[in-house]
Amino acid sequence: MKTAGILIDRKSAVPLHRQLESAFRSAILSGRLKPGERILSSRELQTHLGLSRNTILDALAQLHAEGYLVTSRGIGTFVAERANKLSRDRPLKTGTQIVPSDYAGRATSARASAANLEQTVPFRPGVPALDLFPAAQFKRGFDVSNWTPALLDYSNSFGYGPLRDAIARRLQQTRGVVCSADQIFITAGAQSAFSLICGVILNKNDVVILEEPGYPSVRAILLARAARVFPAPVDNLGVNVASFQRQRAKLVYVTPSHQYPTGAILSLERRLALLEWAAKHDSWIIEDDYDSEFNYTDRAHPALQGLDDGRRVIYVGTFSKVLSPALRIAYMVIPRSLRAAFEAVQQVESGTPNTIVQLALAHFMDQGYLGRHIVKMRRIYDERRRFTNTELTSVGGLAFRIHDSRAGLHFIAELPRECRDVTFAQRAARQGIITPALSEYFYAKPSLNGVVIGFAATSMPDARNAIAALAKAVVGCF
Repeated sequence: MKTAGILIDRKSAVPLHRQLESAFRSAILSGRLKPGERILSSRELQTHLGLSRNTILDALAQLHAEGYLVTSRGIGTFVAERANKLSRDRPLKTGTQIVPSDYAGRATSARASAANLEQTVPFRPGVPALDLFPAAQFKRGFDVSNWTPALLDYSNSFGYGPLRDAIARRLQQTRGVVCSADQIFITAGAQSAFSLICGVILNKNDVVILEEPGYPSVRAILLARAARVFPAPVDNLGVNVASFQRQRAKLVYVTPSHQYPTGAILSLERRLALLEWAAKHDSWIIEDDYDSEFNYTDRAHPALQGLDDGRRVIYVGTFSKVLSPALRIAYMVIPRSLRAAFEAVQQVESGTPNTIVQLALAHFMDQGYLGRHIVKMRRIYDERRRFTNTELTSVGGLAFRIHDSRAGLHFIAELPRECRDVTFAQRAARQGIITPALSEYFYAKPSLNGVVIGFAATSMPDARNAIAALAKAVVGCF
């Protein structure tokens, strides 16, 4: 008989009987007290531990109730034979491994192909100027007097009504999107939107057509869901629809207003051909309009969705590029035929973004702050774009060929073939500069050798310093 090294801390705020219960559980689960082993009687424990008998009886009663102890009348109290089955800490059998689900395994593999750009450093693509966030105007939407019980309750599956109204009006006026507020679906970021779309439309092994090169994070979602990816080449007119005219696919993902990452704008002829293909094959189109607010020319490029009256196109937009990714607010415009399916999948898989933030954003839009902010940032980003473009033409004797569509938050800088983009990107990272290699955006064999330059979040003085630092990345690149 033994106490298995049980210790009691009389200065602890934890009641003594709870300490005794925990000590016995730990001794049994760790194997210090083994199944079938006899423990001291309550009177013996009282003597050894200096506790009152009632304290000890309370602890032992609880351990009996949980199945850790059994008592044989007239003989004594023992560790239950089945106590070893209760152990959560005993080692696994030799050779046994914890195997994650097939989905988790595919996600782990696919994640490597998705961009991991968490650092706020010069030339990082995909982020706006976070230091110029309009905080003074945005915080006016957080008026506690407007927080009604309905607002503080669980939100509508499709999102906060006034925000959906504001988004629908803006899309109609600025992007030519054909929609009403009941088609707007608020999500916790664009990634959440893409995942929901896949959940509604795709089955395992369905074919999905992706732009090549294209957005790695969407590709990761598809591969994790066991979709079959068909890469369609992109040229200066956007994705080449002729390359998949005979391909049967459930879904095609495109960035027609500013192709990611090349910046190409999908021509009208190809837009019409894409819509015709989707109708012929009973397929769906995801239109990712991620940074269309920033066009630095006089030519407007209406949304693809408007040409189709929203029948086959699921339009996705985000506030991450306009304001901040920390808001975690994106939105979809979904065909009415899919409305019930989206609501069902959303309710099962995830919730809507923070309703309080949605309220503040709706106020921000209704007061005209968003429109004024975009006009201001369009001017600032255009200055940064032109400055970076000019300064980057030649660095350390290395000539870049700039592909600038005068839109969005980034452009690409093509490198000479003898300087591999992966090597250059790695060397730039050592200088504290993020310039993702174009070859990382290809699913198959890369046909472009260059890097992606995000100019929006980098001020002109910082851009000048970063370009000077890039000269060091050139050394040893060849």
